[in-house]
Amino acid sequence: MPETYLNQAKQLVAAGEIGEAIAMLEAAIEEGKETAGIAKMLAKLSLQIDEVRAFQNWCHEALRMDPKDLEVYRMLEDYFRANGRDFEADETRDAASRIR
Repeated sequence: MPETYLNQAKQLVAAGEIGEAIAMLEAAIEEGKETAGIAKMLAKLSLQIDEVRAFQNWCHEALRMDPKDLEVYRMLEDYFRANGRDFEADETRDAASRIR
């Protein structure tokens, strides 16, 4: 069932409805359908609309549910590096290297 939410969110994003995609995924979470994939998609969408705090929160939620998801570590590292936060980027990279 979570794949259905993710597919619907992808369709909404493709149609330019990022806000609707976020609202739909958040509704899925409220219904108890939370998955690491949904949290990761919410992180990506949050960053697209420049909601940095939400991006970081959703990344941490995704890692709470799937601590071995290297894509989330990469997302965080890329964000930190692009914003001159090299120390945090290095910490994130190091954390990811410990789970490989």
